[in-house]
Amino acid sequence: MEPVRVCFWTTAFQADVLALARYMGADERFEPLVVLDDKAGFLRQPVHRLLPLSCELLDKDCGATMRRARDFGARVTIVDNQFPKRKLSPKLFVLWHGFGWKGPNDVKEFARKHRHIRRLSGASSMEPNENFLWQCFGPTDLEHRHLVSGFARENLRSLGAAFTDELLDTTISREQALGCYPQLAKARRVGLIALTWHYGRAFSHWGDDIDLLRRLFDRMSSRQCAAIVRMHDRKRYERAYLLRIERLAARYPGAVLKFKDEEPDSLLDLVASDFIISNFSSILNYYYATGKPSIHVYPVAAAGEAFLWRRWRRGRVRTTKVPSADYVWKLPPEENGGLLVRSFEEMLAALDRVLEEPDCCRKASAGFIERHMAPVDGRTRERICRAILELCGSRAG
Repeated sequence: MEPVRVCFWTTAFQADVLALARYMGADERFEPLVVLDDKAGFLRQPVHRLLPLSCELLDKDCGATMRRARDFGARVTIVDNQFPKRKLSPKLFVLWHGFGWKGPNDVKEFARKHRHIRRLSGASSMEPNENFLWQCFGPTDLEHRHLVSGFARENLRSLGAAFTDELLDTTISREQALGCYPQLAKARRVGLIALTWHYGRAFSHWGDDIDLLRRLFDRMSSRQCAAIVRMHDRKRYERAYLLRIERLAARYPGAVLKFKDEEPDSLLDLVASDFIISNFSSILNYYYATGKPSIHVYPVAAAGEAFLWRRWRRGRVRTTKVPSADYVWKLPPEENGGLLVRSFEEMLAALDRVLEEPDCCRKASAGFIERHMAPVDGRTRERICRAILELCGSRAG
């Protein structure tokens, strides 16, 4: 039987889409083609040297890419949160970029996505559509996509996070991951600080953001603990803020500062680190699969108070005043798989705890996965592949 041709059209080629593309590239049932931003930058990533990708890559910025993608004759197009301008295949599969807590992802917010899906699949996503499927991270996500985002239940599948398969795998050891960061050579332990940008400066509701980061770095250094700091794309931050955080990181020989648009891969960060600190980035849901400690920074002063919420619209950061955090949370922050901190002092205490008790969050992480996510069992990529074969009407495998 001829392999099913699959075209990946990605915003950020990392995490779930990259894990699935790697898997499909080694599976005779599929012939994948990947369209991505900054192909040369991706090929420079250390993870690509450790886990080579065996399929053709096309750079979005190349003028011939759209023609090549159309001529490829894909049976299905896989997207994360960005859709191609032209229809590339009869079938469409959405592999969303993270579960997370942020929302609301309601029908109004997703209006353009519903239009894109109709354009690319030939029918509405709000009614049963034989040409379209949306992957969900688990039962909670599926119910939200149906009841809040407006997708017909028939178009949704609770399949899980493909990225967790690679986190459970031991193909890349912690020693190999650390070897990609010369700055961390002398560190006894490593903390991953992964900050979402939607709430603005991550610690600003507690004081001066950079000053608090400095105090956090000092505490970590005193415990012989290095830091990997993962930020979003550079373009989403003010120039003055970028300058301050770069100067701060330069003062600490054991600090690694990364931006998503320059170094999108997070697999090595998750493997190399001993714990994570985040203001509710969706990377936390992946981290739970490792069983390692997670510290959740309560991202606003108080849930019932108004705050500024940042979104990316048409190439610019748009800031909106939100009357209550309830509006933008799919799940309350109290519903998490680790430790929750509401002040800087609580965060320092939590830091001490995770360094002394490396298993302190294992039970909470497993509980979150059980309540909200599809099985984290190392077989998620295969479940997704079978759903895609079903979508394409194929019985291969």
